[in-house]
Amino acid sequence: MQKETQFNVVLDIGKTNVKLYLLHKNNSVVKIFKTKQKVHFYKRKIKLLDAPQLIVWLSKKLKIISKKHSLNKFVCTAHASSMAFIDEKEEEIIAVTDYEYQFDKFAKEYKKILPSFNKTYTPLLEGGLNLGQQIYFLSKQFPEVLKKTKFILSYPQYISWKLSNTFSSEISYIGCHSHFWNHSSSKYSSIINKLKIRKKLPTIRKAWEIIGKIKINNKVLKILNGVHDSNASYLYFKNSNLKNFTLISSGTWYIIFNQKTKLKELKANLDMLCNIDVFGNTVPTMRFMGGREFDELIKKLKITTINRHSITKDLLKKYVIYPSFASAGPFKKSTQSLNLIKKLSNAEKYGLVCIYITFVLHFCLNAMNSNNNIILDGPITKNNTIIKILSSLRSKQKIYINSKEIGTGLGASILFNIKMKNNLLLIEVLPDKKINYKHYYDLNSTFMRAASLKGLALHTADDAGSTGPDAQFGWGLLNAKFAAETLTTAADSSGSAIVEELTLNSGQTYQITVQSNGVDPLKASISWNDPAHSTISGTNNTTPDKLAVFNNNLGMSSNFSSL
Repeated sequence: MQKETQFNVVLDIGKTNVKLYLLHKNNSVVKIFKTKQKVHFYKRKIKLLDAPQLIVWLSKKLKIISKKHSLNKFVCTAHASSMAFIDEKEEEIIAVTDYEYQFDKFAKEYKKILPSFNKTYTPLLEGGLNLGQQIYFLSKQFPEVLKKTKFILSYPQYISWKLSNTFSSEISYIGCHSHFWNHSSSKYSSIINKLKIRKKLPTIRKAWEIIGKIKINNKVLKILNGVHDSNASYLYFKNSNLKNFTLISSGTWYIIFNQKTKLKELKANLDMLCNIDVFGNTVPTMRFMGGREFDELIKKLKITTINRHSITKDLLKKYVIYPSFASAGPFKKSTQSLNLIKKLSNAEKYGLVCIYITFVLHFCLNAMNSNNNIILDGPITKNNTIIKILSSLRSKQKIYINSKEIGTGLGASILFNIKMKNNLLLIEVLPDKKINYKHYYDLNSTFMRAASLKGLALHTADDAGSTGPDAQFGWGLLNAKFAAETLTTAADSSGSAIVEELTLNSGQTYQITVQSNGVDPLKASISWNDPAHSTISGTNNTTPDKLAVFNNNLGMSSNFSSL
């Protein structure tokens, strides 16, 4: 009898979006379910994330999935700085805290009992980004909560407890800008005893440890302990053959991981801190709310078309966006007026937003002394404009795009088999012609013809300015990532993309049959090499090429010549 195929499940809780991944045993994605985080209030005063409601949604989806698939393992990964408080009856008092609530009301008092920065390597942060500050707030404002609390659970471990009925903690979450962990001694910090919560923190277990089981439709699902979200993303690359890299994990937050950064180089005033990976190793990090700020600026500036930019010398001389548009990160919140920028074209506004995000990212990389290979993961991999600006600014470093856009959800899937080394497929960000030539050769063992390269570049370019080619923007903006993906798709013979090089004699015809899905438009392009012209004798025309002069006047800033 053939053994039934088993599937794994990952719950990925971002600050804004929640995803439930159904994965094949090889960690390929079978299906994704999505929802949003909702909020409720404790005694109509403290804003909370409605984790109990999320449990209801999760339970329904697991029942639906288990009717069609045999399930094996489940793991939850979640954003930092959210806790649940469970009483003696094993019922929720609070589930779960929202770090964007003003838990820093007593920050001046809390600061007096903090361990030094060179022990926790965690600055005093705004809102509730420090778990210790959340606890201190509750002790002052709602002391009955702590009095009734038997266990304090981190967000992933709250989910795991609801499914397994087992209480546990996990090091990557406990050690994430909480003030709970002393990185110098690798144990709980002094704040734990000062807050009188040591006995309320369950035993620390490995992120990949099976802590319990649950039956769903008579099928057994094993529950793993769980992991902090950006540490899950880091794990995906850490558990490979890569030895020296800087990871930019993107989402609501842009998290920069660089294990080569020295702890003494971390600066509290720049929101630099130290994380712990799932194995207990220190990982220096820096972050800002890049995803949140990007979305805020798109909204504030009423940008209707994404991925179309116009960046010119004149624009860069007159306009700039200053940090920041979020309460967290290395810069204070800006009071800058955007009224002048609002009057610009859609493409110009979008270009300035991308420059702003990239410059903050560039600042963070410099602060982290990043000089090794850079890997981009998450939604940032889809923003070709930011990628190209970053590659211009960091020209001395190799920059890679993770081809699978792993993010935190698929990063957490590594926990299903922690001993297995992960095979990465990284795409290097290179000058456009080089990446297309190289990738085509890797796929076909021959170099692409010049005409084919031209056709591919035009066919996959991002439109700029007005729709279609025009005198100002030409065919648009080269998109090397899309071009490489098109070549990859063509090579797998799926039929969704076709790239062919042919030689046709005079009068010869070529015919191909394609099938439309009825939704996406069909696109086709043809390019060719013109025959060489005969040599012209006589005096050359000295009249200036007006088109060349026109294009030169529209030239980009030299810093962005490769965009």
